[in-house]
Amino acid sequence: MAFERYNTGYNVGVGGVVVKDGRVLLVRRSGRYGRGNWQIPGGFIERDETIDQAVIREVREEAGVETEIVGVLAVRSRYNLNDENTPLDNSLYIVFLLRPTRGDPTPDAVEVDQAGYFTLDEIEQLERVPLINKTLVERALSNNCQLLSTIEVSGMTTDRYRLFAG
Repeated sequence: MAFERYNTGYNVGVGGVVVKDGRVLLVRRSGRYGRGNWQIPGGFIERDETIDQAVIREVREEAGVETEIVGVLAVRSRYNLNDENTPLDNSLYIVFLLRPTRGDPTPDAVEVDQAGYFTLDEIEQLERVPLINKTLVERALSNNCQLLSTIEVSGMTTDRYRLFAG
């Protein structure tokens, strides 16, 4: 867990909108940040993983569901200043659309105390669903959702790149 990075300095996070049969996987936060909020699973990227590996890991850790990438659904940029007009937080959050491959929602009992698939109507009835999560769910379930897809690219060195393009 990387709570010490939450809303401080610069960080890159990922979130996964997992859709199964017209229902979306949500988790209820039980940790220090966001306690009681229903939201998509997600977290911070570690130094030894790509953004797509990170979102798959986060969904598995928080909700016990194995997934595969469908595409990039959205990117959120947040920049906050403190009372002295000094930068407090600069974060990038990449949201993926995911397809479940196995496993039933099971909360990790550390960061998450509940997990399940919900219809949009059921989500509307839940308490404490952040607006960004409702917006992402609506977008993922819409008929005209456009995604960025993964393309493997080789560099001029031995580096491998993952390009997300439309």
